[in-house]
Amino acid sequence: MTSYSLTNGPSTISTSPRSGFPGAFVSHNGRLTAGLVVAIYLGCLGAFVADTVSVSPLAFGVFYAPLVATGIYYEDKRAVWILSAIASAMVILGAFFPSIYPDVPTLLLNRGLSLAAVLATAAFVWHGRRVQDRLAAQTDRAEAAERIKGQVLTNLSQEIRMPLHSMIGVLELIAADGRSEHKAALGMVRTAGRRLATTVDNLVDLTQLEDRTMPAETVDLGMLLHQTTEAMRRDAAIRQIGLSIEIPGAASATVYANAWALRRILENTIGDAIAYTVPGGTVTARIDARDGWVSAVISDSGTRPPGALQSAAEPDVGRLMPSVMGLALSQRLARAMGANLAFGTGPGNLTTARLSLPARDVATLPNA
Repeated sequence: MTSYSLTNGPSTISTSPRSGFPGAFVSHNGRLTAGLVVAIYLGCLGAFVADTVSVSPLAFGVFYAPLVATGIYYEDKRAVWILSAIASAMVILGAFFPSIYPDVPTLLLNRGLSLAAVLATAAFVWHGRRVQDRLAAQTDRAEAAERIKGQVLTNLSQEIRMPLHSMIGVLELIAADGRSEHKAALGMVRTAGRRLATTVDNLVDLTQLEDRTMPAETVDLGMLLHQTTEAMRRDAAIRQIGLSIEIPGAASATVYANAWALRRILENTIGDAIAYTVPGGTVTARIDARDGWVSAVISDSGTRPPGALQSAAEPDVGRLMPSVMGLALSQRLARAMGANLAFGTGPGNLTTARLSLPARDVATLPNA
């Protein structure tokens, strides 16, 4: 079964111990890096052999610098200085074998430059390792903080949801048996409670979205829109808002997507439409099928807060204020499924949300 995901997962620096060469290089850095390191070691060995069989003033430390640089791939930071000691020993041994170069000042100068190159490389690699370790530690702390934040929000949502739903249930019972002059006020409190519960759900979903997989399946968008709209008809009635549904019977509204994500998008868009429409206004939910696409269109006569639609259209850069949190969540869910969720204004200054997906009979379905 195909599943949607918000991310394929960021690349991270592994902090587990490197068990040794070459297995650790293949495991942690890939075959290309392993091959490069082997080539460096063989090249340094060849340079050392050439240095010990010929009398030459060449500064062979330049050839040994890459050997020291490979210390960055070892878990133990001391490997840098061990490799630099080996390279320094090779430079010194090369000065005596097969014999000492006749021009001693030139020999000392070149060998001194070689040792300086080796030690400078070791210092740079050591500094790079310290920076790498600090970044790895900061990454670990950030990931731990993110996990704690998710756990806190989950626990907090559970602590808030239960009393909220209990309060809403009690309000419904009181409104059913209460006086008629109290029903309007109780209905407003109930609506506000449901709105708060929805905000908590949206906040939790936003923080946990990247860890959630969304299996794709065949969904009748028209039926899902009808069910979601009917479930919210009571909220609209309490606010004295007309809620209508327009689903053409002949049009195919079947899409290939995640049912949970589609329902959350529809709940948020319809819920926001009801919340921001003044009493006496209208909210319309309809299906528009054309040109191989199926769209769920929610139109209302309400007015959003300043910048709300822009924040919802660009959740990564817009202000994530509570009033548009549901719209931002809907936008991210739509992007994860490859759908298009557009907000704007239509004829008569109606605010419109359009969720569009390829129709099931024309869409190229992924392999199960």
